[in-house]
Amino acid sequence: MKKSRKPLLMGAAVLVVVVALVGAASALAAVWKHEGKTLTEKVELPLSGGEVIEVGSSALLCDSTATLSTEGGSTGSISAFAVEKGTCVGLSGSFKGCEVTAATPKTLPYGVTVNAENLTLKGFGVTYTFNAGCSVAELETSYPEMTLTPETPSAIKLFHFGQTANGKVNGVATSITDGGAWQLSTADSEKYGIG
Repeated sequence: MKKSRKPLLMGAAVLVVVVALVGAASALAAVWKHEGKTLTEKVELPLSGGEVIEVGSSALLCDSTATLSTEGGSTGSISAFAVEKGTCVGLSGSFKGCEVTAATPKTLPYGVTVNAENLTLKGFGVTYTFNAGCSVAELETSYPEMTLTPETPSAIKLFHFGQTANGKVNGVATSITDGGAWQLSTADSEKYGIG
């Protein structure tokens, strides 16, 4: 009695298809690029810009700087972040006329994941303290995830962001929106991308 080879051949065919699908999926994963080619070395990209933090009808504007670090692939981090507290201006509501006396980032680095057309920033948050005359003593922002969207993913000049999450004002939980833009330095502008 001869054994059939059909089950063995079908199993091998299924294995080939699975391997091909896994290979195709990993080939489609978005990665960092430098001048159109896959980035394979460590880089640190300085970012600068501003953001508006809104709590209800109150708004605070501050300039900030960050360093985006990556060794290629589909990950990276914000390895440094600083609010230029002297630039902060209370635009409206409870922040009007207030001065930021300290701006402390939560635990750095913040993780970054590369998507096809944007980045996902994880764990971003800053605690702000204000001068004694301000009705807000402390503002704590906390964003489990924030999307950084470049205007042109393949040749990045700047990232836009805007996210709403729960934070705290004087220790009381509240909804806080943070939005703005960070731009790459002139030397790095449009040389790096994702795809």
